[in-house]
Amino acid sequence: MNIDLAKARATVQELAAALEELDGTEVIEKPTREARRQNSNTSRTLLRLSHLANRASVEIMDEYHDFKQRDDPPQGSDH
Repeated sequence: MNIDLAKARATVQELAAALEELDGTEVIEKPTREARRQNSNTSRTLLRLSHLANRASVEIMDEYHDFKQRDDPPQGSDH
């Protein structure tokens, strides 16, 4: 059995690139239409970053569960 974390690694790379792009973004505190539009876009981006982090976690857990099913002896067996 080979552990395959390619999907999780791809997700983490996508997350890292998006984090780098968003890092340092200035939040506009003026009550203008443009400020609301930009801040709304930033909010959606942050939500997507959270989603990507959760997706990477799930992809890793999927691989963990596949590993455990192969690694654990069948229930009821003493060997």
